[in-house]
Amino acid sequence: MEPRATAHIPEMITLMETLIARGHAYVADGHVLFDVPSYEPYGKLSGNSRDEIVAGARVDVAPYKKDAADFVLWKPSTDDQPGWESPWGFGRPGWHLECSAMSHKHLGANFDIHGGGRDLIFPHHENEVAQTCAADPESGFARMWMHNGYLSVDGEKMSKSLGNFHTVRDLLEDWPGEALRFALLTAQYRQPLDFTFDLLKQAKASLDRFYNALAQSAEPAAGPVPDDVLAALNDDLNSPQAIFIMHSLADGVFRGEKGAGAALRGAGAVMGLLQSSAKEWFQSGDDDEAGEIEDLIAQRLAARANKDFAEADRIRDDLKARGIDLMDGPEGTTWRRT
Repeated sequence: MEPRATAHIPEMITLMETLIARGHAYVADGHVLFDVPSYEPYGKLSGNSRDEIVAGARVDVAPYKKDAADFVLWKPSTDDQPGWESPWGFGRPGWHLECSAMSHKHLGANFDIHGGGRDLIFPHHENEVAQTCAADPESGFARMWMHNGYLSVDGEKMSKSLGNFHTVRDLLEDWPGEALRFALLTAQYRQPLDFTFDLLKQAKASLDRFYNALAQSAEPAAGPVPDDVLAALNDDLNSPQAIFIMHSLADGVFRGEKGAGAALRGAGAVMGLLQSSAKEWFQSGDDDEAGEIEDLIAQRLAARANKDFAEADRIRDDLKARGIDLMDGPEGTTWRRT
């Protein structure tokens, strides 16, 4: 579901009417405001007290507020602003009200996980909890909150104005999506992550190592998710620890330990990684280029059969310069992108 706030105005009006009836909201000067002192648990999620909230206010307190901490549920709109008719006049909803109305309609009074950036804990998420639970005392709202850390780029805040802004779509032109996913998993989600192209290179190198291990493993199918990987993920989604364990499993494959390959692929499955074959991973890219590489390999094999080793070496060197490594083995010649 991807609900739009503009399609839920009736639900928002109903929520405000309920809050007013329960004594948790009031109408003033064309606004509907949430009465913060009326809701005793306010501040529990963020750890902010009412006094701290008021002291930290960055703008002058509107004269129509009963309390400096009260926040807007509905505000008037002028003719040139977006707006809808309501019992309190032509206006539009406050930022926080929308989310409470949509989550209550589509997820119910209680749901499992609410996510968002750390910057949304206060006031946005705090206000969502207050208006939802004040309107429905039986509601527990979200059972678990997951707030992700900030993303920086080369040690600076990501910003279009700084010219260090990267979209996933742009990055996918040069990097496999799995490498982007791996890079993001290298930091536990609550912690900050500094995005650099070196991080992407390291992620790609780690995945190369894992796929090399799977290529050497005689166990093509994924086994159950290893217990220690599950324990790491159950510990507040500790993805860096899970990745550390995956490296240990790859070590086991290289040492010839039975079951290590199946365990590595099982660990990858729960992380959304290692879903391709080693061949698909190392040969991914343009299909036309892949056909050209296969033709050059055939030409190289023909040159070797004719004892034209200079020509065979030239083809190998040309491919290497293009980032293509050839591997000769008992079953023939295979190739991979470096």
